[in-house]
Amino acid sequence: MYNDLSFMRQFIDFFLSIRDSKFFTGLVISVIVASAIYAGASSYDIPNQYTIILDYFDYAITVFFLIEILIRIFAEANHPIRFFKNGWNIFDFVIVLVSLVPVDGAESAFVARLLRIVRVLRIITVIPAFRHIVESLFKSMPRVAFIALLMFIVIYIWAAIGTLIFSETDPEHWRNIGIAALTLAQVATYDDWAAIMTNVFDAHPYSWIYFISFILVTSVVLLNMVIGIIVDVMSRDARENLFDNIDANDHVTTKENEGL
Repeated sequence: MYNDLSFMRQFIDFFLSIRDSKFFTGLVISVIVASAIYAGASSYDIPNQYTIILDYFDYAITVFFLIEILIRIFAEANHPIRFFKNGWNIFDFVIVLVSLVPVDGAESAFVARLLRIVRVLRIITVIPAFRHIVESLFKSMPRVAFIALLMFIVIYIWAAIGTLIFSETDPEHWRNIGIAALTLAQVATYDDWAAIMTNVFDAHPYSWIYFISFILVTSVVLLNMVIGIIVDVMSRDARENLFDNIDANDHVTTKENEGL
């Protein structure tokens, strides 16, 4: 019994040492980058002799990701369920699992190419900084949703005003509230907004007030509110992680002192 437990401990420690090694992490990142290059290269017209080479390259990448996910699962052999409690692990597992499904036909080839592109997203799970940014974005979504709702209300109001003022002068952009909302979305992104204003400027010399006020409210005020929310969430998470690390270090120090 003791020998079995000792073997299990050595088994888990072996895979933990691989999973946590910087070399293995760097290797995974390199393969993900290679996968991204392959996904880009496969979009070009490539001679058949090189296509076969790229197919073998794709198979090698798929096999590597399968081995990598198995190493991570074996590293959690004591508590295998814990591996699937992490959303990022589930994301990686699903991508690898779907990549193993054989494809045939035009539609399946499209799905396979799409999977190769999505596979590049695995770099988020490998690099903690990327993972922290994405997690902060998800955590800020409820508050950002209210800003998005407020922006929708602002666009609706300005679109209604725009149809009343500019519909006869420039019906292409302002003939109804739906088209006007799309026009304002273009203005909010600064996409040739000056040309849209020029179309109505001669008939409405004070139209610049309408456009400038809309840009200030949406692209300056509301957009900066979204950025502020995301930065606030990221800062809060960083503080919580710092306090957790301090508490963990204090706990370890206390245990060591008790041992002495």
